[in-house]
Formats: sequence, C-alpha cells, structure tokens
Amino acid sequence: MANQKIKNQVSASKKKQVNKNSIGQLKQKPLDYSKFFMPSIIIITAIVFANTLGNDFIDNWDDNIYVFDNNVIRHLNWINIKEIFSSFYAGNYQPVAMLSYILDYKFFGLNPFFFHLTNYIFHLLNSMLVYIFIKRFTGKTWVAAITSLFFAIHPMHVESVAWISERKDVFYTFFFLLSLNSYTTYLINGKKIISLIWSFIWFFLSLMSKPAAVCLPLVLVLMDYYYNKKFSLKTLILKIPFFLLALFFGILAVFSQAYIIAVSDVTPLFSIIERVFLVSYSVVYYIFKVFSPFNLSALHFYPIKSGGLLPFEYYLAIPAILLLIWGVYKSGRFKHELIFGLLFYFATIVLVLQIMPAGGAIVSERYSYVPYIGIFFIFGQFFSYIKDKEFSFSSKIKPFISVILVILTIIYSFLTFERNKVWKNGTILFTDVVNKYPEQEFGWWTRGNIKKGKGNFIGALSDYNKAIEINPRYIVAYLNRGNCYSVFDKYDSAIADYNVFINIRTDSSSAYFNRGIAYTKTGKYNSAIDDFNKAAELKPNDMDIYLNRAVAKDGLKDYSGALSDNNKVLQYKPDNPLALFNRGIAKFFLNDKTGACNDWLLAKQYGQVQADAALEKYCK
Repeated sequence: MANQKIKNQVSASKKKQVNKNSIGQLKQKPLDYSKFFMPSIIIITAIVFANTLGNDFIDNWDDNIYVFDNNVIRHLNWINIKEIFSSFYAGNYQPVAMLSYILDYKFFGLNPFFFHLTNYIFHLLNSMLVYIFIKRFTGKTWVAAITSLFFAIHPMHVESVAWISERKDVFYTFFFLLSLNSYTTYLINGKKIISLIWSFIWFFLSLMSKPAAVCLPLVLVLMDYYYNKKFSLKTLILKIPFFLLALFFGILAVFSQAYIIAVSDVTPLFSIIERVFLVSYSVVYYIFKVFSPFNLSALHFYPIKSGGLLPFEYYLAIPAILLLIWGVYKSGRFKHELIFGLLFYFATIVLVLQIMPAGGAIVSERYSYVPYIGIFFIFGQFFSYIKDKEFSFSSKIKPFISVILVILTIIYSFLTFERNKVWKNGTILFTDVVNKYPEQEFGWWTRGNIKKGKGNFIGALSDYNKAIEINPRYIVAYLNRGNCYSVFDKYDSAIADYNVFINIRTDSSSAYFNRGIAYTKTGKYNSAIDDFNKAAELKPNDMDIYLNRAVAKDGLKDYSGALSDNNKVLQYKPDNPLALFNRGIAKFFLNDKTGACNDWLLAKQYGQVQADAALEKYCK
C-alpha cells in the first residue's frame, strides 16, 4: 500500500509537471500574425482610397470620350457590344473595360459614384491577388504582405484608381494577376496543363482589357527562372501561344495608337542621342518615385532644352542605371531576388519608356501600376532576409528596417489620400498641372476648355490668353479663344482669332463654321456664306451648317437659297423648330403666306417662341 501511495504521488507529480510544461509551451508559442495580413491590407487600402468615391468625372480628359459623351455605353444590346469589340477608343482596344462602362450605365446611369466604385473594388481585388500570388510563388507571407501593401497604397497608383478612364489599368491587372496565379499553380502542382490553359485564358482577357498586358509572357519566363533557377527549351516552347497572342495584340496596339495619331515623332525636337537619355530618364524616374512620390501630376511634359541641352538630371540617368547594375552584381546571396524583381519591373514597363513616343508626356504615373510589383517584391524579400537573419548585419538593422516600413506605410497612405483629392474634378486636376508646369501651354489650354464647358467663359478666356502668351503658335488656343469672344459678342476679335487658326489649319470644318457665324453677326453675309460653303465641303452631313447658311442668305435677301437650305435641314429632321421658323420667313418673303403660317404654326408646336409673334402679326 505504501509503495502504491508513493507511485500515485509520483504519477500525480508527473502529470502536474506535464501540465505545467504544456502551459509553458502554449505561452511560448508565438501568435501567427500572418492571418491578419490580408484583411489589414484591404482595410488600410479601403480607407486610403475611400475619398475617390466622392470624386466627379474628369471633364475634357477622356472621361467624356469613354463615359458621358459616349452613346455606345447608353444601351446594353448586341449592336453596341459588337461596336466595342470592333472599335478603338482613345487609341486603345479595350472591349472588356468598355463593357464594364455599359454595365455601370445600365444599372446606375451617369452617377460618378458607381463608376468610381468599380475602379475602387477592382483595386482592392488586385491588392488581394498580389498578396495571393507572391505568397504562393515564394512561400513567404512577409514578402507577400509588404509587396501587396505598398502596391495597394502607393501614391503613384492614384491615377489608375481615381481616374475613371483608367479602368483599363485595374481591369487588365486583375486578369494579369489571375494569369500569374494560374501559372504559379502550374509550377507548383506538377505542371498540370489545365493550369496553363487557365493562365492563357486570363491572359487573353487581360489583353482585351488593355494591350499593355503583352508583357506577360516575359514575366512567365522570369517565373520559370526564379522557380527553377534555369531556363529550358521545353518551357519556352510551351509559351509560344502566349508570345503569338502578345504579338497579335502588340500589332493591334500600334494600329490603334496610329489611328488617333497618338504615336509622335519627336525627332525634330530631340536627336537620337537625346532620345537615349529620355528613355534612360524614364527608367530611373519610376524607380526614384518609389522612394520620393512627391510633385506628382496628371501630365509630365517633355523637357524644355536650354542652350541646346537637356536638363542636368537627364544626363545622370545612364550613370544611375550603370550604378544599379553594379549594385546587382555585388549583391551576393540576395542577387537572385534582386534580379527577379528588377527584371519584372523592366519587362512590364519597357513598352512605355518612350522608345516609341505616344502623346505629349515623357512619363505617366499610371504606367507604374503593374511594374511596381517587382520593386516592392524586392522590398519584401529584403525585409524577409533581415527577419530570418540571412545577412550578417540582420540583427543590427532589423529594428530600423521595421521602423522604416511603418514610416513608409504612413507616408504613402497620407500622400495617396491627399492625391485622391486632386482628382476631384477636371478644374482641380488641371489647376494642379498648371501649378506644377506653368511654362507648358497645354495645361492652361485644357483648363480653359474645362472652364468653358462649365460656362465660366471669363476664366476660360484668361487661360487661353496665358496659353497664347506662352506659345503664340499654339493655334488651337486661338480657336477656343475665338469661341469665347463670340460668347461676349466680340465678333471682330473672334474673327481675328479664327483667321490665325484657319491660316494654318485649312481642314477644320468647325473653324469655318464658327467664323461664318461671326461674319453673320457682323452683317458680312457674303463672307459668312463662303465659310459655310467650305464647312459643308468638309462636313456635308452637319445640318447646323445649312441652318446657319440659310440665316446668312436671309440677310442677303436670297430667300430661295434660304428656303433650299431649310428644306435640307427639315428632310433630315422634320421637327426642327428653328428650321421651320426660318423657312416660314423665306416663304413669307417669297409671297407664300399660307406656307409661312403653316411653318410658324408647326414651329410654335415644337417650342419656337418667336413663332407666336409671327403668327400674331401676319397670320390672323
């Protein structure tokens, strides 16, 4: 019994010790913070970009082309769907993005909140996909978290999210990342062909959202290199369909840009050698803006040469690239990650480096949307190396690196939230542009157009004056300023501006038309008719030309000619009240009082208030 009692005491003591050790182990087991990474990133991103939902459309800056002046999105039918799949819009082939505009309009009308909401949601989805892709591809949650977080909140990405017209960016990136995730599954799960097929399908949809996705096959090759640390002929052969599809859409993109004359020849402005510096500057610019996302702008213009030389920083770009290459060479065990991240960046940004100039900007912030994944991948890998003590100096700098990451998160979030406000509307956006680039006439001219569209003709006139002061040969500003002068009944000043424009541009129907109206208002009917004739040659189906030419003919008492022009308008639109009223005048002076009264009666029914007085005076 004594022995049994001792055994029981020993057993109880052991149980107690086991329980004590178990509790100790539970206490020592670190909390798995990684499960909070993705939800936290999504919450932060949702807060940082929330103020974009209160923004308006951007007037005169593509939102009119894609949305509120685009009749194609007004009806969800087969005719319009066929149209978006067979047409270029603003120099791009992007039917999937265009289809989303149709759906937004179908359910919500022209409410900018819901158009912004679509961009907002897809940016959140893209941030999630970046996390999933990097985590599965590397197996490292911290790398995925840092890459995804900085991708989600960086100020350079505001343009892609806050600008409704850049829906194509968030859409093509969504399918791009789905393709990369499917290819990751292909690499990890024994190279099952179904994953490769899905990668190809997502790639196709990405291209249908924006041709910038043509770089994806290069990224797949990079993924092979990173995962297997070697290239093989077999893996390259499997990507032939990807490269062929990319080639097709690349050719399509060139045609679409040329279709709107978006491809620019800057050779008269810059020599071939200077073009090399421009391209080098673009490469360095995007990397520099990762660390210094200040002085952002909707437009970054080509540099103005002084004494035949580019600004000094353009000549520093090539040494900076060489220094970067040297740094990669000397990076030791971190070289593999550094090469992958940088090559991801170069592969996805090379098509927008002004090798083939498009538009008037040397760089555009939206072009950083996908390429920055490569840069932030390097950030994440570096922190992971520090955290896992892969470097000899890891323990010494780990606290500082952690603090830097927190500071960057705060700075990026604040700057992005503030930058969203600049995209509130067109006037605010281009006020920012002219503040950043006061020496560039285009910003003043565009803001003038926006003000004119909102009925602020005094403000518009001031901006056009500034554009012409900067560049007296900027002829489009004369055309718009002439239109403002006409609003203020300053027809002689308007005619002078139209003359400047027409002396250089002889193929503009609107210029002849507007000058014709100004001539009519000043009683120069013969000159007016000459201009309307020229406008009609250039744009024969514009009924406003014939309507106004009839008025000028009335002024010359050419009532038969006026009758003919009004008849032409009414053949096209029988219920045009002004044409009916004017035709009534012509008939009256051609002694057809009955016909005149009938026309005035119809004009009154269709809302022409002047017809009532004519009926009262002549048709009782």
